[in-house]
Amino acid sequence: MASTLRALVCISLLAMSCGAQNVTVPAVLNGLEGGSATSIPFGTNQPVRVQYVYDAEELPWTGPRAITRVSLRADNAEPGVTTFAQKGYVFVTMLLSTTSLRAGETTATYADNYGADAMVVLDNVPMLLPAQSAVLGARAANIDFVLPQPWAYGMTPMRPNVPAPRNLLVELRIHSQPTGVYRIDNVGSCSSSPVQFGSLGPACASSGLQLQLQPGASLLAGSTFTWTIRNVVPNGPTLLFVATQQQPLLFGAPTLPIPVPLFDATNPLSPNAALAQIAPELRYGAPDCFINVQPEVSLFALADAAGNAAMSVSLPADRGLVGASVYAQAVGYSQTANPMQIVTSIGQQSTVCGPLGVARIYNFGSVTATVGQRSLGQGAVLEFY
Repeated sequence: MASTLRALVCISLLAMSCGAQNVTVPAVLNGLEGGSATSIPFGTNQPVRVQYVYDAEELPWTGPRAITRVSLRADNAEPGVTTFAQKGYVFVTMLLSTTSLRAGETTATYADNYGADAMVVLDNVPMLLPAQSAVLGARAANIDFVLPQPWAYGMTPMRPNVPAPRNLLVELRIHSQPTGVYRIDNVGSCSSSPVQFGSLGPACASSGLQLQLQPGASLLAGSTFTWTIRNVVPNGPTLLFVATQQQPLLFGAPTLPIPVPLFDATNPLSPNAALAQIAPELRYGAPDCFINVQPEVSLFALADAAGNAAMSVSLPADRGLVGASVYAQAVGYSQTANPMQIVTSIGQQSTVCGPLGVARIYNFGSVTATVGQRSLGQGAVLEFY
């Protein structure tokens, strides 16, 4: 066992050395459903004041932009199932502004978040919220706020010693609305659905059970992400290979295209000859087992008595990580599986889905309230024209 694990650690150490403009805000949700749905502001019969602030990084444009229409997307949390009846009349005021405050710097006081160019672009106008039929995928943004006059983003006059505002603020005041359920697409929490990659055959199993790698539900910048490995030999050792890129070749060797079999195709009980040149301690084969990822980091853990192990990594709080992927594969020890005495899992790819630079401040019951409830990472998915 020691020699096998040494060889696997050796592999890990070797790896460590060796046209059209998007108008969706946040931009990463162009064509994608947001992480949650919300009844704020239309799913109630009360007046509502709600303010959204989006960091400049969430915008699909830079520099000045003339805005003539703002549109919301209705929720479609259950594609092909979710529907909403038409709702109206809803009386709405809309205010637009740039702001020097980032989402994380906003306060619960509405006026604190405005920039010098804050402007009411719609004033207590009646509108119908359109009926939403069952569709697949993210809905079209068809809850339209058409501006009588264009509003210019990024045209705030220069002021001495004050940085030019870069972030966007959108505020809705719902003066009155009838009773009725109507949810909109919301940034909200996100889930990072894993995607399998690589190879794994049925013979790569211990006592008939294959190693299972289960990633966490949400991969968020600034948080801890955990993988759970199941069907490990009780109290046995296991490794987790982790990488931030999926390399086409193991260590760049043309004889080792990933996924790399840990066996000789002509004699599965013998090692892969090309791999054995790099790690001579791999003297035996592991039929149907593969290396699916070139590890940048290897994590080690002992399984519990039930054969489960958990390993975690912490991601820095870097907004630039959103959209990046993490690739992982588990490797476990088993004296009975094969002569190499190891089993491998299929690879699992997870994508960093948040948090996004968005803040929401809202108050039920009054459009003149000066203070609301503030939450970060929450906000409507919008489209701008």
